[in-house]
Amino acid sequence: MAATDVDQLTRLLAQVVGEDNVLTGANAARYSGDALGTARGSTQFVPAPAADVVVVRPGETTEVAAVVGIANQLEIGIVPHGGGSGLMGGALALTRSVVIDTTRMDRVLDVSRDDQTTLVQSGAVLGDVNRQLKPHGLVLGHDPWTVNVATIGGTISTDSLGYLGAKYGSMGDQVLGLTVVLPDGSLLGTGAVAKASVGPDLRRLFIAAEGCFGVITEAHLRAFPIPEERSLLAFQFASFGHGLAAILAMRSCGLVPDILEFNEEFGANDESEPAPLYLGFEGFHESVRAATERARSTCLASGGRELPESDVHGYWEHRHDIGDRFAEWRRAGQSQRWPPAGSGFDYAHVTLRVSRVLEYRERCLEILRAHRVQPAEVGVWCHPELFSVYASHHDGSEGAGRLAAAVDEMLRLAQEMGGAMEYCHGVGVRLAHLMRRERGASLDVLRAIKGALDPEGRLNPGKVV
Repeated sequence: MAATDVDQLTRLLAQVVGEDNVLTGANAARYSGDALGTARGSTQFVPAPAADVVVVRPGETTEVAAVVGIANQLEIGIVPHGGGSGLMGGALALTRSVVIDTTRMDRVLDVSRDDQTTLVQSGAVLGDVNRQLKPHGLVLGHDPWTVNVATIGGTISTDSLGYLGAKYGSMGDQVLGLTVVLPDGSLLGTGAVAKASVGPDLRRLFIAAEGCFGVITEAHLRAFPIPEERSLLAFQFASFGHGLAAILAMRSCGLVPDILEFNEEFGANDESEPAPLYLGFEGFHESVRAATERARSTCLASGGRELPESDVHGYWEHRHDIGDRFAEWRRAGQSQRWPPAGSGFDYAHVTLRVSRVLEYRERCLEILRAHRVQPAEVGVWCHPELFSVYASHHDGSEGAGRLAAAVDEMLRLAQEMGGAMEYCHGVGVRLAHLMRRERGASLDVLRAIKGALDPEGRLNPGKVV
């Protein structure tokens, strides 16, 4: 972007949000992307040069609308940016862009204890919202590892899943209504009712859309009573198959744990280690105690060995540690990709029919061995349909290429088995090359909607559609 263009753009934006809320050059560098590391993926994700990115920090919906209008006037791309903790490059500015940093839009506008709802600006951090809901006896149902850095708008835009997803669903499931700035700068309010049967639900158009159809500025969300009691327990199983059998035995009698994480780790020689299953139940006292006892008896009957209480409480208390480290890294103003260079790992988070999980696990291990990549961990999270594989390498760029090829093969395998290639983090640029395989003709429908709303393709170009 020529210096004169930058000057014109910054001047116009400053008239809307004030000079202090327009950033350029080195001050804007850390907004060039998110937590997609350079070591991940088969494609090089190159952000736009710093000189082509101007960051604006609006505080209100009307200011976002004005910013979008200016970007349209100057024919510049628009990239919404929240906490920057996304793992797929959804906040990566690929071309000359105005990056809309929503984090000044951080207010809780309304809380209703009777309705069990809250109205929140999209830049509010989840953990901060929880602290403001607590005096009302309420809490959000979304608890990701990045709870202290991820924003409301970002988690809606990726339909993020958290540790409590088995009980409350994904972030998108908790949305009652949205206020959105459309690509032409006009405003859309979707309404905020629990259930309606008056045509398609436009809320869903913006959930998991990563800002491609509009910029979310406010969200009306469900909130939930702080549970009277939470019970945590853990069991170790000799094999992945034994632990999965215990999970399915609970499911077969209608017992669905509110917290579920089951991981099988692998040693240096690809040898599987005993697999821990972490379970939790929360709610009113009587239901928690009954569910806990039924889960305990089911797991013991399936060959599980109960682990000490300290193990499961340690798991729960430290579940946000990685996210908190990322938050500190962001606050320090770091501009390079996260994680730092040299972190040779990648993962697949796929959705499958339960009946295909064991087969998929075996075939993934075969794929990793064929590519000479080390399996680190496999497991299920929240529901047995949600399967994850973590793998690593220690061979520099050559190993990174093998790992990227292995991950892509595992993602394609999930698609071929009738599943989905991602259940938690969205598409961004990391998975964009597999969207046609995943969505087929429905991708054309999405692109037709995109073309109708955003004919110039200015909103978050290169993502999802």
